Amino acid sequence: MTAPAPTFLVVGAGRCGTTGLIEGLRGHPDVFVTTPKEPHYFAYARQQLDFRGPGDDLAVNQASVTDPDAYLALYRQGAGHLARGEGSVSTLYRHEQAIPEILRVAPEARIVILLREPVERAHSAFDYLSVQGHEPAASLLEAVADEDRRVAEGWQHLWHYTRMSRYADGVEAFRDAFGPDRVGVWFYDQLSADYPETLRQVLRFIGTEPRPGELDRVPVVNVSGTPRSRVVHGALQAARDHDAVRRLGKRVTTFRMREAVRRRLVARNEVAPEVRRALEPLFTDDLARLRRLLPAEGQPDWLRAADPARA
Repeated sequence: MTAPAPTFLVVGAGRCGTTGLIEGLRGHPDVFVTTPKEPHYFAYARQQLDFRGPGDDLAVNQASVTDPDAYLALYRQGAGHLARGEGSVSTLYRHEQAIPEILRVAPEARIVILLREPVERAHSAFDYLSVQGHEPAASLLEAVADEDRRVAEGWQHLWHYTRMSRYADGVEAFRDAFGPDRVGVWFYDQLSADYPETLRQVLRFIGTEPRPGELDRVPVVNVSGTPRSRVVHGALQAARDHDAVRRLGKRVTTFRMREAVRRRLVARNEVAPEVRRALEPLFTDDLARLRRLLPAEGQPDWLRAADPARA
């Protein structure tokens, strides 16, 4: 039997709530979401991955599905579902590579994009990799200063803190390729303020209908921050970095069970004023372009502030 193609793709951006959204979609009986949630196929189709950053081998090199047949095989169990999709945040960032392959594999797919204030997104990515024990820099500003070297040496996309926080090129490319009616843009702010309503909107956008009562529980996932206990966190990180132990853990626990433990072990951090002052100017031009690309209705304050007329 020929494997079906995806009908929707949550393409990013990273650390903007994509995992929380995907887990909500996965809970709908008419929606099928792949395992893994992030196969990274469209960004890296037909490539032999060899990313060199700390932890990249397990996180991306081994976890990605880059063979076309193997990728489509992920959807075989979803043949009877109204909507089928995945949520690789590399897709928006690597849009130049991803869009031609999406047009070949799933030209009718609907594209879901989530965006977040760019400094907060970079800060969340830094905290996330720090909590995992992989980030060698002591601060986000130190990591940003080292970003060019990391990119040149082949560290994977999530290490590209400032680059992944520039959205305009990717959003414009997807709107040009698929048309604005098939590219839906939401914001982390919406997801945080009213998760059920945002999920309802996305479910309708991908061709399904929410059902009463199924949106009451908000999945909080992939939290970032400072470990409350370095000892406990170090033990858990050692287990995650051991391939056999990691696989066993995934077999005997659910995703939400693991996330509940992670939430209790992490204290969230706020962006320091000096970090915001240093990084905000890097995104001014990109945000001004993005503001012009998207409908004014529903834009969050941080995007409306990119309007030169408001300065």
